[in-house]
Amino acid sequence: MWWELIIGKNWSQRAIILGTLLLYVYMYFTRKEDAKEGVKDGIETFKGLLTLIFAAVLLAIAIQVLLPTDIVQTYLGPRSGLSGVITGGLLGGILQGGPYAAYPIIKGLQQTGVGIAVVIAMMVGYGAIGTGKIVYGLAFFGAKIISLRVFIGILLTLLASVILYLLFL
Repeated sequence: MWWELIIGKNWSQRAIILGTLLLYVYMYFTRKEDAKEGVKDGIETFKGLLTLIFAAVLLAIAIQVLLPTDIVQTYLGPRSGLSGVITGGLLGGILQGGPYAAYPIIKGLQQTGVGIAVVIAMMVGYGAIGTGKIVYGLAFFGAKIISLRVFIGILLTLLASVILYLLFL
């Protein structure tokens, strides 16, 4: 429906949208210039991200269409066992881009029949390993700290994958 573009498709989206609206109404009455500046900056940020988000969603759909379902099922499906959950977690760790890019890819895999344990493991791997953040992290912290972060992220992803497998047997 057209109104879902304005108020969101589900209650979590609506809570964010309505909460933001209430915040800006409050700011408008208490700090009018800050409210105007925030809206202006938000629109500029949105314009900059719009094509990126659109491309990420299209990429996720293309991956979902192009990846043969039987291969996805073999390596990440319900019969893949613990190795499938671990593979999913490690694959999540190498996904690039922000959640606007990674989450549609994970959702696309879920729609091909990948189970909840793999989906959550991919999200954990994406956050914990986060190879997309390595170069940026190196600029601030150096190789030793970033190497340790990635190593610990891999261990956490492996541990989480085992726990998820046991929880969702």
